[in-house]
Amino acid sequence: MTALVVTGTGTGVGKTVVTAAIGALAHDRHHAVAVVKPAQTGVGPGELGDVDLVRDLTGITDVHELARYPDPLAPATAARRSGHRAVDLDELAARIGTLADSRDLVLVEGAGGLLVRYDAGGATLADLARVLRAPVLVVTAAGLGTLNDTALTLEALAHRGL
Repeated sequence: MTALVVTGTGTGVGKTVVTAAIGALAHDRHHAVAVVKPAQTGVGPGELGDVDLVRDLTGITDVHELARYPDPLAPATAARRSGHRAVDLDELAARIGTLADSRDLVLVEGAGGLLVRYDAGGATLADLARVLRAPVLVVTAAGLGTLNDTALTLEALAHRGL
């Protein structure tokens, strides 16, 4: 499987733009590319989300948003507050695996940072990357706390063997 997990040191650091840039480069070189956003938070029904931006920036139509919640919270918390079932890590990994079987590259863009909780059991994007055996790209933005947030993210990756 060729998957790349894109995470960041938080929300608003540019994960979607970086995902789009990588996707556009691969797409322009005639690679079959899929983009997966396991959960989009802080975006209500009918509003444009990250996958819409990737589609608009790249022309990639093979985009998948698996869950969307209006509250700008961790996906597991946003799902619970909206009365929906949270994304399940095993189901998510299986779905990405199925996509990867017929694509050259699957880009997986996380919500928030690496350790944000996705499912009721506490699974994080780091857990998904471990199951997928995928490399992780960390996106940061210059600002107060960038060095510390980046160091903590890299330490968490190293601790998990990622």
